[in-house]
Amino acid sequence: MKKTAHILFYPLLIVLALSSCSSETYYASSYLYKFQRGSDDATERIYVSLPKEVIHTNSSLNDIPGFMLMSEHEQDSVIASKTAILDKVDDNIFLSQFNSYFLYTLSRANIPIVLVDDVSQLPKADDQHLVVDLAQLELEEYLEPQRSDFSTRKGYYYYYDYELRHLNLNLWLRFDVSDSAEVFFVGDGMDENFHGTVVSLGDGTAKMKVDYEHIDVNHAYSLARQLGSHCATLYVERLVTNYIRSMKGSNVHYFIYNPSYNYFDDMIWYEEGMRESFMPVK
Repeated sequence: MKKTAHILFYPLLIVLALSSCSSETYYASSYLYKFQRGSDDATERIYVSLPKEVIHTNSSLNDIPGFMLMSEHEQDSVIASKTAILDKVDDNIFLSQFNSYFLYTLSRANIPIVLVDDVSQLPKADDQHLVVDLAQLELEEYLEPQRSDFSTRKGYYYYYDYELRHLNLNLWLRFDVSDSAEVFFVGDGMDENFHGTVVSLGDGTAKMKVDYEHIDVNHAYSLARQLGSHCATLYVERLVTNYIRSMKGSNVHYFIYNPSYNYFDDMIWYEEGMRESFMPVK
């Protein structure tokens, strides 16, 4: 009898899993489809407050001893030596790139979007008023010391020191405007690459023929477009995930949204999806 019980048990688990998956897929697809067909119950609106400025941060300055004690002229000299991108970014172009890609990607879901210029005029978030406050946007540049090293078979140690430039775009946002509203974070970045060939050795250091894959201001604008689109995609995923939770009381899966086709083309476990989405700021 025990053998029979086990044989029946596993198909039952599979049926339950498929049933849960099917119901969640139905809720996810039907939520978007009602906006696509202009259903009478498609009454939700997304109220968006876009960022008005981009903060420039050069984190390399944090590692300069006595920087705050330097004269203004000395500080300007240090900043110039550590900066290759921030001083070339046109903020108007940068914000236009970020905002337009965010709005275009969000519009793929066909949910009406209401732009609110004054953040204080955003409505209180509820089932009909979906709120996205893109509160703060920061472009961060910094140099990170690197070392390529190796030891020969005879035990001699050699090294080559260099720096690689990093560029991060950081965004803090809210989905409500109440005093107790939780703040979330999402970011993206890109780095320089280094390729080197040893040409000679001596005094513990290696001389190398080096080739850098540098990043420049065009990469900064690309990063703005990239994060704008990614942020909107994550928002639709979060929106539908919360909708499924409100309908079922719980979620087993997190649905991966494809804005190009306005469709959920994959799913992962709910906990994994939430970890890869917006990060709550503690």
